[in-house]
Amino acid sequence: MYKRWVAEAEAPDAKNNKKATLSVDRKCLREAEKKLNKYEAQLAELKLLQQGKVKEYPVLRQFVESWKQYCIKVISNPETVKKCIAARKEMHEDIKKVEEEYKAKGLPSWQSYYKREDIKHDFNRAWGFVADYMIWSEERINMERLEKDYTYFAEQKYNKFIEDCEFYVGEITDTSNLSIGDKGDINGHVVGVKATANVNTISAEGLIQRFHYRTLIKVVA
Repeated sequence: MYKRWVAEAEAPDAKNNKKATLSVDRKCLREAEKKLNKYEAQLAELKLLQQGKVKEYPVLRQFVESWKQYCIKVISNPETVKKCIAARKEMHEDIKKVEEEYKAKGLPSWQSYYKREDIKHDFNRAWGFVADYMIWSEERINMERLEKDYTYFAEQKYNKFIEDCEFYVGEITDTSNLSIGDKGDINGHVVGVKATANVNTISAEGLIQRFHYRTLIKVVA
């Protein structure tokens, strides 16, 4: 036991590097689980489509399709891609500065791990929606993957809208009062077997939240 304590005291870097490696491994596992859940959800939705169980509302299809095309247009915009590349370069420079700073102070590299991770987190928070689709070696967007993913996301939003409305009004019987505004928002009334609800869409602007919106549903009759 005494020898093990001495060994750990003499090699703190190795011990802490193991902790850092374990943290990275756990993060990779969480990401893999997210991808698995996504593919399982896609498979479930595909089965519903094949069975003809997905309800069709043209105005809602138009709403999510417009949202999808807007997202694809913004992400693949050459100026957006250019800014993302510049931000990634700045991220790597900042990480290098941190490493050099710790080295100059004679501190082990593992001590800068969380600071470097914070820099990566800030980049992903601001530019992840573009970086996820970048082919960095060619500095361009993977359009095939972008189209595939946002087709799936649009389908998710379509199903979520129906689910939210039916929670309040029961099975939907009439969507003819719904209309799409100039900003791509959907508003109006949805009629169901139990009630009628007012629908309003509030979009979120800004670099990080530009693709987000909230749909407010309120029973009126």
